[in-house]
Amino acid sequence: MKHRIVQWVLAVAAAVALSGAAPAGQQKDTGTVAGVVTRAAGPVAAARVVVSSGSDSKYTASSTTDREGRFTIAGAPVGPIGVKVYDAGNHVVAQARGTLTRGETLTLTVQVP
Repeated sequence: MKHRIVQWVLAVAAAVALSGAAPAGQQKDTGTVAGVVTRAAGPVAAARVVVSSGSDSKYTASSTTDREGRFTIAGAPVGPIGVKVYDAGNHVVAQARGTLTRGETLTLTVQVP
């Protein structure tokens, strides 16, 4: 009986370790912001995307869209998120907002006029 309990505990521990899940008390309050920047003519390549947090005024991160207009920023703090898209002249040309949940990916489509 004791041997079966030890096997069960080891099996559960291995499953948790392989899943990449952190114990509840150790999870970070972060997630990933991803999306695509588009316009009527198609995707917007090489646009600068800046992500900011409404809950952490010190957090900003930036990325550049790929040739298909996609961007991804990992490690953003949970809560309200703002995304701004800048043109080559450093002017904001589009914005989007959403709410990021711990461990999840917030996916946004940002439409440039």
